[in-house]
Amino acid sequence: MGNLHVHAAQRPTTPLDIGVPPPPPLTAPPPTASASSGEASESASGNGDEKRKLKNPGAYDELHRKAKDVCPVPLGGCKLLITKGLSPHFSVNHTLMLEQQQPSSYTFGATYVGAKQVSPVESFPVMMGEMDTTGALNSQIIHLWRKGLRSKFIIQSLRGRFQGFQCDLEYRGPSYTAAAVLANPDFLSLSGMFVANYQQSVSPHLVLGSELMYQRSGIEQGGLLSFIARYSTDTFIATATVSRVALHLSYYHKGTPNSQTSVEFQSSSLNQESSVTAAYQFDFPKANVTFRAAVDTNWQVMSTVEKKLLPLPCSLILSGLINHRKQKCLFGIGLTVG
Repeated sequence: MGNLHVHAAQRPTTPLDIGVPPPPPLTAPPPTASASSGEASESASGNGDEKRKLKNPGAYDELHRKAKDVCPVPLGGCKLLITKGLSPHFSVNHTLMLEQQQPSSYTFGATYVGAKQVSPVESFPVMMGEMDTTGALNSQIIHLWRKGLRSKFIIQSLRGRFQGFQCDLEYRGPSYTAAAVLANPDFLSLSGMFVANYQQSVSPHLVLGSELMYQRSGIEQGGLLSFIARYSTDTFIATATVSRVALHLSYYHKGTPNSQTSVEFQSSSLNQESSVTAAYQFDFPKANVTFRAAVDTNWQVMSTVEKKLLPLPCSLILSGLINHRKQKCLFGIGLTVG
């Protein structure tokens, strides 16, 4: 992973430097030294503004998030989610799932948000934990050590037995993001997985980067190198992730203030599968309703309708899915409180 160096533009050559003969009479006088220096300063200022326009590309996991958020997530039964804030920093949530294909489950979660506020929507540290009726525990700790440097620790256990550990370290610079992930390390058997990725904004619209993944388990080991590219404007985002064994393409388009569309293509040479998904989202602001629909090449058609029951802090979700190839359909209903 290398750094891209942007060289400052040289001072433009003025007519005084190249010896242009004086213009004929009755015409505008040649530019003075002050005017030339003003042009040079404007050019330097323009280059500086161009550099300042380079924004941080964000996290590597959020490359295709815009396109995925348009696609609906159907429910296979009934879902009830209740969130209760006990204090400005502490809240708990209860999730009850009654599904057709899987056993019913209940999940209890708790979230603590610290008092170190870095933006209107971000405060640190953040501690989250969830436990369900099967005894599975998932806990996370996210902390901002200093400006741009944050870490995340994830621990998973099942009925008191340790299942997995993951440590993420990420640094966000003015125009780049560098991150490293260490998952399930075992220094005695020299096994585990290590991931490193880097993204660089090379222009106000273009982001380039790469990711290296290395995994070792017993006597088996292997690595995978992938490259990413993202081009974004005010109305669309096109993203590509390419590796030796997989290809992931996504396109997000903002049609009107109330409508969004996305197309996603995924292909893997390991399982010999490819799929294309087209999704659409439309918002009805006056009715507080959001409609999402999607269709893919596996002959699946799905949609969700979310209605905010204002002034109550509740949302009602209706979803449906039909698979023409497997001749299977699912219907779900959900209620979110808080």
